[in-house]
Amino acid sequence: MKKGLLGKLKAFKGKKREDVSDDALEMLEEEHKEDGTADAEAQVENSDEAEEETEVSENAKAETEPEPSENASDNGEKKQITTEEELDEEIYRRIALKHVERQRKKHRKKHYFLRFVVLLCIGTGVFLFLKSNYFNIKSFSVEGNSYYTDAEVISMAKAKKGVNLIFDAGLSDIKKNLKGNPYFEDIYVKRSLPDKLIISVKERRQTAAIVYGESFVVIDEDGTVLRKATVDPQVTLLTGLTISKMNIGEKVEVEESDALKMTLRMLSAMNKGDLFFKKIDVSKVLIRAYIYDTLSVKGTPKELMQTIQRGELQKVVNNLFNDKINRGTIKVGGSDYMSFTPEIDA
Repeated sequence: MKKGLLGKLKAFKGKKREDVSDDALEMLEEEHKEDGTADAEAQVENSDEAEEETEVSENAKAETEPEPSENASDNGEKKQITTEEELDEEIYRRIALKHVERQRKKHRKKHYFLRFVVLLCIGTGVFLFLKSNYFNIKSFSVEGNSYYTDAEVISMAKAKKGVNLIFDAGLSDIKKNLKGNPYFEDIYVKRSLPDKLIISVKERRQTAAIVYGESFVVIDEDGTVLRKATVDPQVTLLTGLTISKMNIGEKVEVEESDALKMTLRMLSAMNKGDLFFKKIDVSKVLIRAYIYDTLSVKGTPKELMQTIQRGELQKVVNNLFNDKINRGTIKVGGSDYMSFTPEIDA
């Protein structure tokens, strides 16, 4: 039965080559070959038993089996036709599935292409809009500056009006230009749509000035050199220090490095404690801090710092001010010791 079906499949392949793809027919041939091979193996296994029963079954069939009639022949032919129709249906079913899959792939490709075109058009429109004059810089805003005016900061930054805020503002260049100034510790540049550029700076604070010959080296609370001045910078003057190295934007180096560190810490406490020293002489172990030219405080930097942090020195100075005393020496020692003499102690 399988051989007959396979033969008819080959004949069908020859007749239907115009309508059926070779791949589909070859696939079906393989399936039928596998089925035929499996049946052949089953027949070999049962061949011995079949031979023993052949003679008995043939005699029994000869006695009981009626003669073949036209109806039986018609039924066999009808069954054979039904098998061929099922084979045709299977072939065309698989061809139809492949056709549907190809159509789906084409549809997906077309859909992806249309989506790409739409996104490309939208992206191009957005880009052209962002490049328009609507986003050109028209104004600046400067924040956090105290030593320099807004115009000076903008000039140092080399920021320009009329350029595109989004693509041509040059934020990194602006930060680089301002970083060259030691007064600017941190710099932030940001856009404010549609046409404003904001420059925010964190400035180093002028804490003291080391007397350097006929000039003054202005430093912050960390000892970083901010500038060199030829006139009094109106900050606490430090005397008795010997500068060994000084570069703008770098920490100053002095021979009395420990004394400078302790003095800067004391000055930080002074700024927080609402107190101001006009001048500090660090040439000796006991430093002298001048509140006025004729009123000074004497002690070690550590003792002075602790007294300021506790607020005790401020109370003494306020009492002297209320009593209109502006001449004398306040001595600070350990164990919360403080004294005042109206004479200027050498």
